Amino acid sequence: MSLPLGTPSQRHSPLKILLEKICQLKSPSGFSFLATGPSGCGKSRLIQELSQELYGWSITSVRILSWNSAQEKGIAGQIFDEKSTIEEILQRIDHPGSSSLFIIDDAHKANQQTVYKLLEISQAVKHSRIAVGFVADEELIATHNNKLSELVDTHIRIPPLSLHELHSLVLELFSFHLSRSAALDLHNITAGNPKRILEVLYSEPIDYWRQENPIIPLPSSWRTSFFGKLGHYASDPEILSVLQALAIFPQGANPEAMESLVGPEAISKVDAAIDMGLVEMHSPLLRLAFRQSTDRAVAQSLLGPVKLSKLHKAASRFYHSLGQIDLELYHEARAVQGKNDALAYRLAERGRELGNRGQWRKAADSLSLASSLFSSEQDARESYLDGIEALIAASDVPEARSRSKNLYFEKPDAKTDSIRAYLALHEGQKALSTQLLSRAWNELDGNPDYSDALKAQLASRMALLHLNNWDLKNILKWTDIAKKWAPPESSMGKEAHYISLIAQGALSGKIPEDIPFPDESPILAQRRHMALGWLSLVHDDPIGALHHLNTPSEGEGSERIGVWLDAWLGRTYFVLGRWDDGIKVVERGLARAERFGIHFLEPLLLWTGASIATYRGESWLAQNYSSRLAFSHDTFPLQQIPSAMCRLLISSLRNDFPSVMRAGAKLESLGKTVDMGQPGFWPWEDVWAQQLIHAGRISEADRVTSEAEERLSGSNILSSRAKLGVPRGSILILQGKVEEGLRVFEDSVECVESLALPAYESRILYEYGLVLRRLGKRRRADEIFSRAAEIYHMMGASDFVDRCNRERRASGIGTRTRDIGKLTPQEEEIAKLVASGATNREIAGELYLSTKTVEYHLTRVYRKLGIRARTELPKVFDSYVENTQP
Repeated sequence: MSLPLGTPSQRHSPLKILLEKICQLKSPSGFSFLATGPSGCGKSRLIQELSQELYGWSITSVRILSWNSAQEKGIAGQIFDEKSTIEEILQRIDHPGSSSLFIIDDAHKANQQTVYKLLEISQAVKHSRIAVGFVADEELIATHNNKLSELVDTHIRIPPLSLHELHSLVLELFSFHLSRSAALDLHNITAGNPKRILEVLYSEPIDYWRQENPIIPLPSSWRTSFFGKLGHYASDPEILSVLQALAIFPQGANPEAMESLVGPEAISKVDAAIDMGLVEMHSPLLRLAFRQSTDRAVAQSLLGPVKLSKLHKAASRFYHSLGQIDLELYHEARAVQGKNDALAYRLAERGRELGNRGQWRKAADSLSLASSLFSSEQDARESYLDGIEALIAASDVPEARSRSKNLYFEKPDAKTDSIRAYLALHEGQKALSTQLLSRAWNELDGNPDYSDALKAQLASRMALLHLNNWDLKNILKWTDIAKKWAPPESSMGKEAHYISLIAQGALSGKIPEDIPFPDESPILAQRRHMALGWLSLVHDDPIGALHHLNTPSEGEGSERIGVWLDAWLGRTYFVLGRWDDGIKVVERGLARAERFGIHFLEPLLLWTGASIATYRGESWLAQNYSSRLAFSHDTFPLQQIPSAMCRLLISSLRNDFPSVMRAGAKLESLGKTVDMGQPGFWPWEDVWAQQLIHAGRISEADRVTSEAEERLSGSNILSSRAKLGVPRGSILILQGKVEEGLRVFEDSVECVESLALPAYESRILYEYGLVLRRLGKRRRADEIFSRAAEIYHMMGASDFVDRCNRERRASGIGTRTRDIGKLTPQEEEIAKLVASGATNREIAGELYLSTKTVEYHLTRVYRKLGIRARTELPKVFDSYVENTQP
């Protein structure tokens, strides 16, 4: 029984991590990894998906069987002759241009000699790319090959499915939604293990799961396994009572709690339960817990309602004696059979108290329990909605979305519309969130039945909606309304003030003063730092931006602001040329966005990630990022703008003119409906204008540049002025005003040098070098390309270092490969590109030539080198390098 491929493998994405690390390998290099997880977690599926995604790789996958685990011939012999030396093996597999992946499944059974030999191969590679992967059960690897995790380059742990992913799995398998209560019970008894989930789902017909609240069946194999471990103890009432008592604690319990339930004599049987493999003791907390969630489920199924209630009451008394009110109330609630308003009110009050302290997840649990105990439908509903709001405050948007599914079938009101709209906003669903928020405000405005706090909350959500729409005046309008209605004891007014800083800064062209509130909480401080960090980046102060944006995430609910911080911190690292740091922050932000369901911010992160990957020539990673950008009409401008800017930049870097034209047209279209021309916030005009020039559309480029220059007038954002100098200087030169155009370029270079923004400086220098070379100013072009290459090298953009050096060689002055025959610099560059596998069209785009010109030069190359076809060029260059090496 296996999980269908494609479901839901993108969760915490072990597959994505491995693909990125493997695809980023450059010849010659090797890589090794270990993937571990509990039995049934999807390790075999990971191997299948990895193999399917690695196009062009030679893949050898071997599963180790118990009867040959001690024999090197049985394992290594399936991959290579066990008598071969490392050098002999590499002679067979390590060839230029080849890529090989070896996967050892059930690696906990592998002998040490095989493991070490494979690791040596991955480190001794000289010509190709070789990756070695070990896949193993996490418990067994700890006892059999416990050093392996220290020897490999990367250790990936495969996590269990989340509740949201479980819903997705059922939808994939059966094409319907499992009820929330059934999904929650199924997740609890399986601990999110995919294999266990499938065992339960397939134990009943499909129609069984279509019921509103189906009882979760326990597969007979679970009971057989449980009683098999018990052995002759199955008839011992004391050990059964210990296991049943432990089963009522979802997270396990300490021995004192257990003794309070079963007495000192029965607790002595805990050691026997540990010896049987049913129970384990977790240090240093000395907490007892079941080793397998399936065994806990079976033990719990042996409890009748009376005994279950009795055990929960005993646990409640124990925690009451310790003053642990939350555990006391939890077990008291679990002991209730039916409704209990008095306890429900206590739980609801406790939930709101926890919320006021910022302990949102505990608040959500208390409010959810309260909802199940209220006899009044209205009280139950209010508590349920408050629980969803607590989850939103905790940044657990996926769980809030899961609990809110029932709201779709209720009569709408302002509170439910507000919740649904906020969740839709996080998904990036513009139309739905706009409709629901508007309807909620229309119902709430002027209605005395709704509290001031709800009005302030809804106004804050309206402000966020308009931030996503990049509607600055409406941001200020709704933050003012939020501040007006915010209760004095709440933080909503202060949160609204910090959101308004972004709009104030964009409209005024200045950074507002950094004045924190006297009683500012860590989460409020994050909001202030996010706003001021973004504005500092806009105003060419990346060091100030780092100061603000490097604020650590503290406390529940900080993850939403954490994604904003990561988006602008990643961008700051990009402009500073600290690209390793930039990619780390992008990945952290994307992981947060995925885990907490904050999808509308993903394009801001992908924009930076794709830009860095493209500059570095990491095409697979760039494609991975760019394929996830948002271009749907039902997304916000905050998603569409960076997506189009990213597509424009990376397409221009790849010389993909059709994609450039589409991205530029998209930005022009957006500019007609969204006022996004505030200097420094969304700088795209310089790239678009320069691409229009390359396409020969000079008048359009002049218009785009002039409009941007007009908006920039009076602004002190020098980076925007320097970047716009590239198209302006090019236009002047094309108009015959060569000296004036060159002065504009020189001014741009001098300006950007003063800012210490290497990502911008390198691009301006590169474009200037191209202009100089075409004008025949070869020495100055060589100097400019040399400076650009140094910056690109510092940032790790090896592909652009090669481009700069190629341009220098083409000018006939810079360092070049020794002449092959009598090739001209231009012919040599074309020949080298052909030898590397480039097509004529790709070469034309790379060197700004027509395909006919490339064909002409190639004909001359063939004649001079005495060859007949392009396939002979790699051998010619390889032979030349070998003969000329000292």
